[in-house]
Amino acid sequence: MNTLKYLLILFLLSLSIGCTGETKTTSEQSISRSYLEEKGYRISSKDGQVESYELTEQKLSVLPYMMYWGLQRVNPSDYIGKTIHIQKFTVTNHPLSKDKVDVFVYLADGQPIGGTSFPYGDTTDGGYWSIEGKNLEDIQGMSYQEWRKSWTEKYKSTSPDEA
Repeated sequence: MNTLKYLLILFLLSLSIGCTGETKTTSEQSISRSYLEEKGYRISSKDGQVESYELTEQKLSVLPYMMYWGLQRVNPSDYIGKTIHIQKFTVTNHPLSKDKVDVFVYLADGQPIGGTSFPYGDTTDGGYWSIEGKNLEDIQGMSYQEWRKSWTEKYKSTSPDEA
């Protein structure tokens, strides 16, 4: 009988732990959805969380993260040491394309801080755009070469592979 009690407690505990993580993901999706709708985008699908990582100076010093963060209007240094969650959506009514656009919303501490966008299904172009469809030069106000030099001086890689 005691074994049955322990199994029941263990089962109920595992259910509550599972629900807690799901609630956080649902909450982040809801916040991301509102963020995109405020920008005037119409959401056609949501893929949920596609990546989660701790932002470090080393991560900021390597592609593609240096490009992703160069497209943000926030200062990446303010988010070093924080966990970044990325939610993916497909939207329409986006300035990047008349058709569908894949949008990635970056969240820190449960709040949207920016993101990136790409024409729907585009995995080979190599172009990078902000969540508003702007390029790096639009966001940074300088040429790519000037930005890259400044960025690499600020976020030097500590990896021996990057030397």
